[in-house]
Amino acid sequence: MESLIERIEKAKSENAELERLITDYMPFIKKTVNDVGNIGMEYDDRLSLAMLTFMNCVKQYDVEKGNFIAFASICIHNRIIDESRKQLRYSGKIQPLFPSDADAISGTAEDKGSITAYNLEREHESLSDEILIFSGQLKEYGIIFQELPRICPKQDRARKQCITLGRSVAGNNEMLDVLLRFRRLSQSAIAKQFGLSEKTIEKHRKYIITIVILLTGDNPCIRAFLPQYKEV
Repeated sequence: MESLIERIEKAKSENAELERLITDYMPFIKKTVNDVGNIGMEYDDRLSLAMLTFMNCVKQYDVEKGNFIAFASICIHNRIIDESRKQLRYSGKIQPLFPSDADAISGTAEDKGSITAYNLEREHESLSDEILIFSGQLKEYGIIFQELPRICPKQDRARKQCITLGRSVAGNNEMLDVLLRFRRLSQSAIAKQFGLSEKTIEKHRKYIITIVILLTGDNPCIRAFLPQYKEV
């Protein structure tokens, strides 16, 4: 059986191993989130942030950092605290929840600028890691992340329709099972349900699959860019 260190090294270059590592250590991630406590962020937001931080820890870890679990625990704790502080500042609801808040608020413009730059850098790191994993998932369906702008429908009405279809597939256990097991859409079933031609479904097949993968995976950063259309 591979040791944790061996798995971490493997996960740095293999997305599949990274996902397995996250799944195996989900109890640890959830416990760490619970240990931080309720600090003004929804639990799902804290958990998503913790998972992204765990991924960062895997990619950044080396044995000189000491025990990985201890390292990841500290990083997750600090990242959630940092994000909570940022949200409190944006909402104007700063409370003496953290010992250093008063100093942070009364700091110089240079200090505040540094904090903002630091937060942006962390957000960019999280988004980059998420895109890396998302790209690997899309490849399993013959879709290249860089081609998304090309396959995205140009008309707003068509994009709205594709997102509606993607949500329908993501919420239908039978259709979703076919997609995940056989890497194909149930095009005839979708066409029948929505009164569309299979030709129309095929035209936007890759984009619809992308929406399904986006909605069913842990992609909070990328999903934030998805237009929030109402169901039709």
